[in-house]
Amino acid sequence: MNELPLALFTTLAPMGAGAFVALACALFTTTFSDEQLRKIDRFMAIPLIVVLVGFVASFFHLASPLHAPLVFAGVGSSPLSNEIVAGCIFTVLAVVYWIMGVTGKLPASARKGFAAVVAVAAIVFACFTGLAYVMDTIASWNSPLVPVQFAGFALTGGMALGALVLTLAGALDDAAKGSFKTVALAVVAAGVVLAVAAFCAHVMGVSGLSNALENGADLVSGVTSFVVLAAVLLAASGVATVLAVRGMSPMALSLAAVVLAVAGIFVARLVFYAVQLSVGLYVM
Repeated sequence: MNELPLALFTTLAPMGAGAFVALACALFTTTFSDEQLRKIDRFMAIPLIVVLVGFVASFFHLASPLHAPLVFAGVGSSPLSNEIVAGCIFTVLAVVYWIMGVTGKLPASARKGFAAVVAVAAIVFACFTGLAYVMDTIASWNSPLVPVQFAGFALTGGMALGALVLTLAGALDDAAKGSFKTVALAVVAAGVVLAVAAFCAHVMGVSGLSNALENGADLVSGVTSFVVLAAVLLAASGVATVLAVRGMSPMALSLAAVVLAVAGIFVARLVFYAVQLSVGLYVM
C-alpha cells in the first residue's frame, strides 16, 4: 500500500490510453455520421481525464513534486524518464486529437490516420510504463513479462472504456453492425490473454527467487488468492466488453466492464508491488 500512488497511475494511465485503440478500431471499421463523430469526440474526454488523473496520482509518490521536471534529464538512460517522455508524447497527441475533434477542425481525410498514430502511441506508452520496472536491482521485476502485461492491461481496460464512450455517444449499435464487433473480440481476447497470462506467469516465476531476508515462494503464497481475483476480474471485464459490443445491455455491461477492468488491474498492480524482491541480498 506504500506504492498506492503508483498503483493508481499504472492502473489508470495505460487504461485511459488504451481507449484510443478502441477508437481507432471503431473508425477503421464503421462509417459514423457527423453527429455521431461529434459526440464520440466529446466523450473521448473521459479516457483523457482517466489518463490525467493517473498522472496526478503519480505526483504523490514523489518526495518533492516540484522536482518532477528533472526526470527529463535521464531520457535515453533512465527507464523512468523514457516512460514519462512516452506518456507526454501520447498525451499531447491525444489532447490535440480531441481538441481538433471537438472544435470541428479535424479533417475527415486525416481522422483515421491521426487516430491510428494516437493508438500506436498509447500502446508504446503502456509498454514503456512496464519497462520502467524492468531493472537489475529488483530481481522479481526484472522480466519481459512486465511490459507485456501492461500492454494487456491497456487493451483490456481500453476496449472497455472505448465501448463505454461509443455507448454514451449513441454510436455502439452502428459499430456493432459492421466488422467492429469482430475486431473488438480479437483485441479484447488478445488483451485478456496478454494481461492474465503474463501477469500470472510473472508472479509465479517469483517463487523460484529468494534473498537473505525473504523467500519468493512465501511472497507468492501470500498473494495467490489475489492473483486469482485479478485474473477473474480481468477475464470478466473482457466478457462484459464483448457482450456490450454485441448489443446485450450495452450501457450496463460497458460500465461494468470498465469497473471490472479498473478493479482487476488495480489488484494486479498491488500484487506486483507485494512480490518485490531486491537483488542486493539475492541468494544465487
